[in-house]
Amino acid sequence: MLCVLAALLLSLTACASGYHRFQAQIIGPFDTITVFIGYAESQAAFDRYANLVFERLEELHRLYDIFNDYEDFNNLYTINAGAGISPVGVSQEIIDMLIVAREAYDFTGGRTNAALGPVLSIWHEYRAQALTYPEAAQIPSLSALDGAAANISMTDVVIDAGNRTVFLRYQDMSLDVGSIAKGYAAGLAMAAATEAGLQSALLNIGGHVVTAGSPPGREHWNVAIQNPNAGIDGAPPAVDVINLTDATVSISGVHQRFYVVGEQTFGHIIDPDNLMPADLFTQVAVIHPQSWLADVLSTALFILPREEGAELARAAGAEALWIDPDGNWFYTPGYEALSRELRGLT
Repeated sequence: MLCVLAALLLSLTACASGYHRFQAQIIGPFDTITVFIGYAESQAAFDRYANLVFERLEELHRLYDIFNDYEDFNNLYTINAGAGISPVGVSQEIIDMLIVAREAYDFTGGRTNAALGPVLSIWHEYRAQALTYPEAAQIPSLSALDGAAANISMTDVVIDAGNRTVFLRYQDMSLDVGSIAKGYAAGLAMAAATEAGLQSALLNIGGHVVTAGSPPGREHWNVAIQNPNAGIDGAPPAVDVINLTDATVSISGVHQRFYVVGEQTFGHIIDPDNLMPADLFTQVAVIHPQSWLADVLSTALFILPREEGAELARAAGAEALWIDPDGNWFYTPGYEALSRELRGLT
């Protein structure tokens, strides 16, 4: 069992229901900080739920890891290493996630693309180099990006669900599931806790927040939407607080992963149409009952023009908030009912 060393008792005051609020935190899975909050009858009961969640996240992080291999099982790194060579036998969690990723590819018109790895790896290398040597920062050439984009179609990712194998048809292909893996894993981790009996919980994986139920005596969780300009000229840490019950909020933005060339900022979310970082918005927040779909949509809506993104959100049954570089807000009709800021409650 993964020991929940960071478990913190936030309140010893019993709710009317006899449940107490507890919190635990770990650093590691999906290379970020994970915070888990839940209401349970005792610390020991909460720790059991937290162990389930953290162990599941660690397991899925290893399976969806594209940077490291592991001796006792195959993962996405193994699939990438076998590109153009042979099918790779994998776990059901990888098969299921890639099937969903293929559905997301079709649904978003290719804006979220798990096969975009060759292009994303080039941008990753240039960003890493720029962060180490800012004075030498540059962007990749269009010819290099075009060459990498020769084999980025999800149709060339062969998923054999019956035999549980995955095969990348061409040697230059590689998977990168940054637009879906965290959301997919968060949903599975929360499901592990609720299936074990937990009724009220909040899971925050690096800003991707999944809620189950609501706190005892309340109708919803209050979840802050981070401010992309937090700390700049006294800007507050959050731009809004929304009400969530059995739903997820996923945020895509450029304020944490970017680099600067001259006076221009280049983020990490790449538009597959032009192979350049998307720059229409500074942040997009998406609310949806399904964790993986909220993750996928936040990336797609960050890339798409707002009108197209709004239509995609409507088709998916999602609510969204866009913030553009000038600080202007745009939102779907149903977002206002969730927003404390827009209803004058903050």
